[in-house]
Amino acid sequence: MIRTLLVDGNSLLNTGFHGIKNMYHGDNHIGGLYHFLNTVRKLIDSYFITKVVVFWDGEENTKSRIELYPDYKLKRRLKLKSQDSLDSYSRQKLRTQEYLEELYVRQSTFKWCEADDCVGYYCDKSPNEEIIILTSDRDLLQLISPNVSLHIISLNKLFKFGDKVPLNGVYIPSDNIRVVKTICGDSSDNIYGIKMVGVKSLIKIKPEILEEKVTLDEVLETIKTKDKVTTKEKNIIEGVTNQEPNKKDILKTNYNIIGIGKQFLTKEAIKGIKELSVEAIDPKGRDWKNALNLMMSDGLLNILPQTNDAWVDFVRPFLRLTRIEKDFYKNKKK
Repeated sequence: MIRTLLVDGNSLLNTGFHGIKNMYHGDNHIGGLYHFLNTVRKLIDSYFITKVVVFWDGEENTKSRIELYPDYKLKRRLKLKSQDSLDSYSRQKLRTQEYLEELYVRQSTFKWCEADDCVGYYCDKSPNEEIIILTSDRDLLQLISPNVSLHIISLNKLFKFGDKVPLNGVYIPSDNIRVVKTICGDSSDNIYGIKMVGVKSLIKIKPEILEEKVTLDEVLETIKTKDKVTTKEKNIIEGVTNQEPNKKDILKTNYNIIGIGKQFLTKEAIKGIKELSVEAIDPKGRDWKNALNLMMSDGLLNILPQTNDAWVDFVRPFLRLTRIEKDFYKNKKK
């Protein structure tokens, strides 16, 4: 079976960009670039990966969700960044993409589409692949299934089907991520939760959330059948939030916004992802030696241990990936 590493590109680049601030080559920051390549090469080896696909956030990628929820990621959108920081990030992103082209890594980006939804749709359309998602976004935990696992960058941990996953200090089945965030909200994306209801409060209302799959309708039905309803439970039924009191459709809106996949993709993206999953990479113009030249130019070789074979060890996982992709191309052309 094909073992695919699906990478949330911006998430991985952000981790290195903000986490490795003091790694420079001359005047150029290279922390994001180095961390991206180093992480991917390690996981290719660790998980015996035979295909790597990177999805990047597209231009105006939050457009579809903002149309449904104007405050979506509002705090992030309003956060000011210096021009130097923006330029450095853009340079490292473009450079990373150059490396990936040479190293036979499939990658794509689509206007008006978030990488999350591209990852979700790829998983849905690739049941015959064993998929590992690489991201720091815990929303993607809802994608875990018998053939989909998820590696959280910040935890450096893999979560598989059947594992309980972390959310706000508790561990719950991955099936319940969407329902819990629908009710409790998600401050990182500026999604308003129900007033006074946190994860632990919700567990008291519906303890089954800790052990088995629970639907939103089941939570609501549990409350409606009680003889005495608490203020928190009443807030859930009436859709009361601190920011938008008594908005009765808030749960439906939250549920839609937190969902991941086809519903937020353009026709172009849907077509492109289908093609990306099965296409053979044309080897013309691609060469690992080109990547080595980039490493020399960017000063990455200076970061590696000062031994004769350090650079060989660094690129070896990509060379194995290259051989697999070249063989796939040859067989498909026959």
